Amino acid sequence: MNERGAASLQTVLTYPIVLMLIFGMVQGVLYFHAQNTAQSVANGAVQAARVEGGSIDSGYAEAASRLARGGDAFASVRVSVTRGEEMATATVTGLAPSIVPGFRGLRVEQSATGPVERFTAPVAGP
Repeated sequence: MNERGAASLQTVLTYPIVLMLIFGMVQGVLYFHAQNTAQSVANGAVQAARVEGGSIDSGYAEAASRLARGGDAFASVRVSVTRGEEMATATVTGLAPSIVPGFRGLRVEQSATGPVERFTAPVAGP
């Protein structure tokens, strides 16, 4: 039996599969990094917006600061901060970067909510 060229055929079949597995693992790491960064940005933004004297603008400023420190964690990102009388919410949506040509990246969405701090007058005792 002639097995000439069998090693070349195995190589041609094996390398693309190994490369796809490596690309898939790297893409997964990029996705989970984007998820963690989005959660950190949302947490920081809601903390800045909910404190006494905080505002929506301070929430956006904190989000921008954390995004700058996060580097290229997103291919595109959008932050939304709201502050009501009782609750503040920050939502981060974006796309994780893609290393696969033609693939847009996976969608990431994280949100954080917290009560707005406010000081009240002490209650008179009995």
